[in-house]
Amino acid sequence: MKNNYAKENYQKPSDYLDGTQEELKGKIKLLMNKLQLTKKEKENLSKENQNLQNEILQMQSHLRCMVSGFSNTSISFPMANELSNSIAEFYKCECFDIFFDVLTQELNLKGIIYFFSTSMIRIDKIIQDYFQPLFKNIMQVGCFNNIDGPIINVMRKSFQGNYKPIYQKCIQNQASIRIELLKYLKLNNNDQIEAFFNKLSEIMFNCYISDPTLTFDIQSIGQKVTFNQSKHDPIDGFIKNKEECIILMPAVYKNHEQMAKSLVLSYTYQLENN
Repeated sequence: MKNNYAKENYQKPSDYLDGTQEELKGKIKLLMNKLQLTKKEKENLSKENQNLQNEILQMQSHLRCMVSGFSNTSISFPMANELSNSIAEFYKCECFDIFFDVLTQELNLKGIIYFFSTSMIRIDKIIQDYFQPLFKNIMQVGCFNNIDGPIINVMRKSFQGNYKPIYQKCIQNQASIRIELLKYLKLNNNDQIEAFFNKLSEIMFNCYISDPTLTFDIQSIGQKVTFNQSKHDPIDGFIKNKEECIILMPAVYKNHEQMAKSLVLSYTYQLENN
């Protein structure tokens, strides 16, 4: 009896859009007015909160300066966790785009591995060649066997405080090496490849002067490994656990802690140029 009574007395709830054309116009006008008011409130809140945002930036600066050795560090220089996030984003965006839009169109698997491996080796050499003479001179003048520890830590902090002009001087020969590599692989030097090299150079430089330094396992590029979700990120997104795959871009480590996963490709992946 209760069910029948409920069915007989059930009324469909009124729809907000029910009504005549004039009523609908009035309702839409009311919604638009509310939307405009909301936008104005958001703009006012953004202006009012600007001072709070500045205070937050100052607090972050003070907190960094409280950390031992951070007084010489630029506020804008990314910390280790920020660098690891940049690497993961770089792997998922620039590496993904250049793999599918450029490399798979022109190269076979060996050529793709050579491109990624040689790119990192060449950029790493540029960075090493820039800093090693300085480290060597310090060791000779100070009669040190090595400068690991407080000396290199202080130097890295100093580099971070002035990292942008240092980066420009360090990587000024990158373009010629890039062109040489692309000529060897018979690839056109398009904007996408140039953007890839610029971003890779910036990330590798920042990782090198980070304290502690973040290290790329460059030698692992091209190695066949068993897929592990905690250690690898698939570039094509379709690799099963324990499936064989090839490392295209290496993992990144802080001491022995993995900060970024390696970028891998399924070993059975079919390329048109293979």
